[in-house]
Amino acid sequence: MDTIIKFNVLLKIQYAMKNLFFIFTRISKTMSKKNIIIVGYPKSGTTWLSRLVAELASCPLIGDWGFDHVKALYKEGEERISTYNCYKTHYTYNAIFSAKAETVFKIIHVIRDPRDVVISGSYYFKFSSLFQKILQKFGLITNHSSIFNVSYKKRKRRMIHAILHGDASINSWLSLSWLDHLASFKDKDVLTIKYEDMLIRPKEECIKIMSFLNLKTDDTHILNSIKNQSINTRKKASLDSKNVQLQKLIREGKQGYWKNNFTKQEKVKFELYLKNTSFYN
Repeated sequence: MDTIIKFNVLLKIQYAMKNLFFIFTRISKTMSKKNIIIVGYPKSGTTWLSRLVAELASCPLIGDWGFDHVKALYKEGEERISTYNCYKTHYTYNAIFSAKAETVFKIIHVIRDPRDVVISGSYYFKFSSLFQKILQKFGLITNHSSIFNVSYKKRKRRMIHAILHGDASINSWLSLSWLDHLASFKDKDVLTIKYEDMLIRPKEECIKIMSFLNLKTDDTHILNSIKNQSINTRKKASLDSKNVQLQKLIREGKQGYWKNNFTKQEKVKFELYLKNTSFYN
């Protein structure tokens, strides 16, 4: 009887040791990874650049930095074996370091003309009028009801306000203005990439990225990565997936369409807003 008891105890100890070893291995792998953070103001091409950087670094795109419990729609490359992990976020510079205990290896900051961010955000975010919110609260309409949809003109006006002053009522990531978010990265050890430059000269910008990450540049690998992660390729893949949320992430991906969407007054407003910046003035 004593022998059986001792044997069972040994089995339990062995099982516990295996579990501990498994947990330790997972922690060690996580802690040893070099975490690359791709950050930008919402609707600035952050998802697109995150996928591209992950492919350039031949590493997995894990998801949103600091939100490990949330499964990201754009997560990919889990099969890639690498010493790097890639994450996307919209945090300010200091918030990146307080969002997660793991060490940050490099930060790549993507910026986009805030006027184009206005247009993109007008189509992407959900906008509800006060009347809609009251009806939703009492269960008289659903969140998906199109009866009282906010007009494009009003959506654009609210996005302009968010860019200029911040507006968390649209989305919590829009609580800061575009300039305040940008200012948090000033004089910091980050690589700033312009969305527009990625569209015009992707190869040159990818070489900058790989150099910043201390990765060996390879023309074939760069060109393949650009092709695989191009706006058109990703848009087709999202349409094929029939996932509506994934499709919303990629709409046009163009630059300068604010010129045909802004009124003269709105254009002047942004000229004044951007005149003291080194970008888009």
